[in-house]
Amino acid sequence: MPRKAMENSITIKDIAALCNVSISTVSNVLNGRTNKVSAEVYQRIMKVVKETGYKPNYLAKNLRATSTKTIGVIVEDLIIFSTAPIVEGLMKKAEELGYSVVIENMRLFGRWSDGWMNDKAMLQASLEPAINKMEAINVDGIVYIAGYEHVVDIDRRPENIPFVIVYANSSDETIPSFKLDDEKGGYISYKYLYSMGHRNIGIIAGEPSSPHTVNRLRGIQRAMFEVGELFNPSMVMYQTWNKEGGYNGMKQLDGMDITAVLCLSDLIASGVYQYLQERNLKPGRDISVIGYDNHEVSWLLYPTLTTVPLALVELGDAATTWLINKCESKDNNEENKPVHFSIAGELIERESVLKIE
Repeated sequence: MPRKAMENSITIKDIAALCNVSISTVSNVLNGRTNKVSAEVYQRIMKVVKETGYKPNYLAKNLRATSTKTIGVIVEDLIIFSTAPIVEGLMKKAEELGYSVVIENMRLFGRWSDGWMNDKAMLQASLEPAINKMEAINVDGIVYIAGYEHVVDIDRRPENIPFVIVYANSSDETIPSFKLDDEKGGYISYKYLYSMGHRNIGIIAGEPSSPHTVNRLRGIQRAMFEVGELFNPSMVMYQTWNKEGGYNGMKQLDGMDITAVLCLSDLIASGVYQYLQERNLKPGRDISVIGYDNHEVSWLLYPTLTTVPLALVELGDAATTWLINKCESKDNNEENKPVHFSIAGELIERESVLKIE
């Protein structure tokens, strides 16, 4: 199809793809910032602009020239336990900085459970209308909040509106991301158990393909290397991220002469508690248990569970601070480079780990 045929639908993203350059590079050329690009790239972009008949949407630019002091928030689903704290941190920071917040809940899990996870079309069917709504109300910036860590395929993001993703990565590496530092969390979990005298430690993880599993185990392995302990894959039980997974994982570990169990989620730890109690064993006395997440179950268990909290409020705060700074900068079209931030929580010591000599 001739490029002219695309005239009515061509976008700056299309220009960038045809020229094999970033969106920000095309924007620099179209806005006269030619000192930021080479002559060859400039000529290539202008040639494609002429061939396609692309015309910048100056009306949209002018509409956005005046700040509305509004941040748009698109969430995968508000029912996911990790989302509310992120939104709380975001809204608190936005309020401090004089911005209002508009939230669009795509309800991906509520509508389709986990059926959408490997279906890009299902995600786009919800995401595109959400982005259109944010453009229509003229938000200054957009935050996308994932329900769990994964790679989000974003086919289109609004031109001239800063965009950031929280709790996940984007397939477009120029979109900044704010994630949890799961590797550090796994690291401090193991180091704590080691400091309490434990050497024979069983591990109950989530699904082996989960980024949370991979990164937390990577941190555990790094900590083991530092203290001179060998990583034994047979001591890692891969289960589901829930009570049933913890119960089944502890059943597999039973008889392996362990003194402690490192659980990669608090819900997994709750299943460990149940299994131990059915065997007339007491968590924190006969077998030490450590969790991960600081889920509400962690302080409802008896004895209360030592755990590594998810720095979710901090994620929302940090992402909002960065986004608003970007919104208020003089040049929002500056060259975009990958900007990725990781934030970790500090271990919360409770009653479920016994110090041994």
